[in-house]
Amino acid sequence: MPFLKVIKDSYVKRKTGLSKRNGLRHAIFSTKSKTLFKGYYRGEWNNDMKEGRGKMLDRDGWIYEGSWFNDKKNGYGVLSKFSKEDHTIRQHYIGEWVNGKKQGFALSWFEDGSMYEGDFCRNKRHGYGRMWHCNGDYYEGSWRNDFYHGLGMLVKANGNRYEGEFVKGKRHGYGTYYHIVSGQQQYGFWKSDYFINGTMSDADFRQSALYPTPYPIPPLELTCIKELQDVEEIIADDQTTKSSSSKCSCKKAQKHIIANICVSVNTCTCLKSIL
Repeated sequence: MPFLKVIKDSYVKRKTGLSKRNGLRHAIFSTKSKTLFKGYYRGEWNNDMKEGRGKMLDRDGWIYEGSWFNDKKNGYGVLSKFSKEDHTIRQHYIGEWVNGKKQGFALSWFEDGSMYEGDFCRNKRHGYGRMWHCNGDYYEGSWRNDFYHGLGMLVKANGNRYEGEFVKGKRHGYGTYYHIVSGQQQYGFWKSDYFINGTMSDADFRQSALYPTPYPIPPLELTCIKELQDVEEIIADDQTTKSSSSKCSCKKAQKHIIANICVSVNTCTCLKSIL
């Protein structure tokens, strides 16, 4: 007969399909052991899986409120934690999620009070981001697998600043370190946070530094004596000679050691006598 249809599914399977959660539901899951909270989920479902907007509290006090897809955090969401000491809720992560993992641009707070703003990839800081450390340090630049990696700028708590290359969280490659306190700049090659080879010079801001270098490199000055006397008698070995001149001659300094001052031997041949 045409009004009769063949039922291919069993009675149990049809009843199971009708009992699947779809749409907005409020479900509370009982715990099997003594924990801080009873975990629950309140939000939207699709074929017995969390999908859409929802809020979930687990047994350890972690709270997630945001988008879900295929029973996983997916899209924009906020991750917080309830503190049993002072009974406050503290935010830990605000940003994008993909398949239950932090991925995309986000804000993140850490247990020690540090804060990160930037890109994530598979739960790790990866890409471009900024980090405010709890000890007062600040970093801005490239990240890779939770480490400084690539070009970046690290500002220490005392104001000293490094701009250059990083590898796995350490200064590695070419970069410049600015000593704000002493007014100097240090440029060269770094390896595993150690300065290997380069130059050290006074920076443009040296005059405004708190404790500038006590021995800056001075400019080299030459003094000339104008011989205005037409006749000068020089007595040597019982002989007298007369000469008339009006030329400049380089004055010879006494031979002594000049500490902490750089001079060039090629500037004047008279300097060879004191070096």
